[in-house]
Amino acid sequence: MPLSRSTLERQLQAANADIAAFTQSLREKGLTEIHFKRNTKWRSLNANIRTIRRRLAAVATTEANNAAVVQRKADRLAGVIAE
Repeated sequence: MPLSRSTLERQLQAANADIAAFTQSLREKGLTEIHFKRNTKWRSLNANIRTIRRRLAAVATTEANNAAVVQRKADRLAGVIAE
């Protein structure tokens, strides 16, 4: 069962908070952004964010498709009633 938009948005906020906190700890250690990509935990957190964003994009596509289906059904029903 796919996740809802609200669930994915909540997960994205949590993932962004996680990576922000970890990034801050890396900066406190004196590392720069170039070194972040070498850190396995940072890469894992970043991959989690990308995954959630892809899922949100898929939900948006599904919502657009469902809206188009509803519109076509309404147009077809309006055409049947008008005749």
